Amino acid sequence: MDFTLSAEQLMIKDSVDRYAAGNHGADDWATFAGLGWLGIGAPEELGGFGGPTETMIVMEAFGRGLVTEPYVAHVVLAGGVLSVAGRNDLLEPLVEGKRRFAVAYEEPHARYEPAAVETNAKRDGSSYVLTGRKVRVLGAAPADTLIVSARTGDDVTLFAVPSGANGLKRTSYASEDGHDASAITFENVRVGAGDMIGDSGTGLALLEAALDRATAALCAEGVGLMSVMLNMTVEYTKQRRQFGVPIASFQALQHRMAEMFMELELARSMSYVAAMTLESETEADARKRGISAAKVQIARSGRFIGQSAIQLHGGIGMSEEYKVGHYFKRMTAVERLLGDTDYHLARYIAARDARPVRELVHS
Repeated sequence: MDFTLSAEQLMIKDSVDRYAAGNHGADDWATFAGLGWLGIGAPEELGGFGGPTETMIVMEAFGRGLVTEPYVAHVVLAGGVLSVAGRNDLLEPLVEGKRRFAVAYEEPHARYEPAAVETNAKRDGSSYVLTGRKVRVLGAAPADTLIVSARTGDDVTLFAVPSGANGLKRTSYASEDGHDASAITFENVRVGAGDMIGDSGTGLALLEAALDRATAALCAEGVGLMSVMLNMTVEYTKQRRQFGVPIASFQALQHRMAEMFMELELARSMSYVAAMTLESETEADARKRGISAAKVQIARSGRFIGQSAIQLHGGIGMSEEYKVGHYFKRMTAVERLLGDTDYHLARYIAARDARPVRELVHS
């Protein structure tokens, strides 16, 4: 299969590489809008273009540059929900950079499973009243609208809820790598029927499709993180001297770095698999298998490369002043975001055998 990038994809790669390598700030959303990155995966009539491959290009560069903007949370995950649901009225201001959305789906008991929803939406005339709690909501602080999953009877439905709605309480905190996350409580939050995203009861399918897009994006970010950790380790061992020679000349360390390189290339291949799965698969179980397989390999490779990088750097690798530790922190977060290894292994088996994920996660 030909993995050569097109001329348009090379232009995206060049622009995002230059941004990620520069002095990017903490709030560069207007820059993203101006460069068109907020429109990746959106319909052409809204100014959108590209899809999973273009997202992979952007996220791998963001991993290399340790970019902290919540691109996955707002563009890939929330934008994915709106795109799959056909809500162009909400997607257009997102593409233009005028509105930002965050997805609130995970609950304290859920262990990553989007179907485990206890937040309730009761019909009250022409409105719905939401009650419940969400945890680990990514990018909620700068978002003006939350996409919330809630039970409408036996089904799951998504609602667009203004972040300043009465009865909504948000508690923000910094995750282990410094990124924004929030716990959100809904106490009789009222929304209109027009705030429903998709049809009643279609929320789980919309959410799973968008989560697979976001998971593939995290896989690409992980590849970018791993590539920097490997390159920094190789350069450090060339400069660090022991017994009068660079430690890169020691055969045992050469073997370890060769193993790191093989893990990186395996992870890169699985990131390609994730993008290709999204490009080609329309059947839900096949898509889930491809994405979960990629996430498992990214997590395993990232842990091996990160731990090896810290070990080969020695004490300096653990210091706040040295960047390799920050890359490993982010890699550790990526390993757990949107489902850890145990969850995605269970999800892969569930998609293969047509079994409930929670039955396997809790077994």
